[in-house]
Formats: sequence, structure tokens, C-alpha cells
Amino acid sequence: MRRAGFTVAATTAFTLAAAGQGWASTTSGDITTSWGDRSRIQLTWIDRNSFRDGTLAVADQTCDERSLYVTLTVRTGSGATLASDDRHNTRGCGTTTDFRGIGATDAGGIKSVTMTLCRPAAGTTDHCETRYTSFNPYNPSFSF
Repeated sequence: MRRAGFTVAATTAFTLAAAGQGWASTTSGDITTSWGDRSRIQLTWIDRNSFRDGTLAVADQTCDERSLYVTLTVRTGSGATLASDDRHNTRGCGTTTDFRGIGATDAGGIKSVTMTLCRPAAGTTDHCETRYTSFNPYNPSFSF
């Protein structure tokens, strides 16, 4: 059974293209779940409205014959919470699936990006853990 997700609104775009010019702040983080699988993200904050050049690695380290996936969630300046499409690793034991060119832009600003790693669970809600949040350094006035 799949977990419920969000649809990205027209005003916020998850993209594969570059956005903006100027100073940037790169951040990265890892999740190692309680069951042992891992994911890693790196992204570059461009300004109060966008991040780009994101890379994401989803690693199957448990060899338990279950696929896994990551969802990135953006919290916008208006307070909306929007999720990207799931990024899956279905290749199995000991493999890592990489995704490149991840980015998002929202005219109202982006407060944060959260990374959640999940594995499907038969007949019930998927087992998910959220252990990484990157706060936009160009939005110090936002309250979290």
C-alpha cells in the first residue's frame, strides 16, 4: 500500500534546471534509518525563493528484498507543504540509485526542505523516517 502524498502546486516548481545567479550556500545531509537503509542529499540554496543542483542517493543496505524511496518536502513562505515525486531504488541489495538536477522555486519563498526515506509495507502504511531538514539560510525572517 502506498502512503498518501501531496501534489506540487503550480506556483512551486520542482525542476531539473538551474535557477538564478549570484551567491549560493550548499548544504548536505544523510539519513540512516532504524532498519539500516540510507539516503544522502546535497543541494545549493540560491536565494530566498529557490534551491538547485540537488543530488540525491538512495542506498539499499539491508538486503531484505524490499524497495525503498525518498520524498522531498518543501515548506513554502506561505506555509504550504508540498512533496516532490518519490525517488525509488528498486535495484536491490547493495545498490545505490542517484538522482541529479533536483531544484525548486517558489515566488513566496522556500523555508525548508525535508528528506523522508521510506520502504513499502504490505497491507499497511509504508514505514517512513524523516531525519533531515535543511532550512533556507536566505530566509532568516521566516519562523520555523
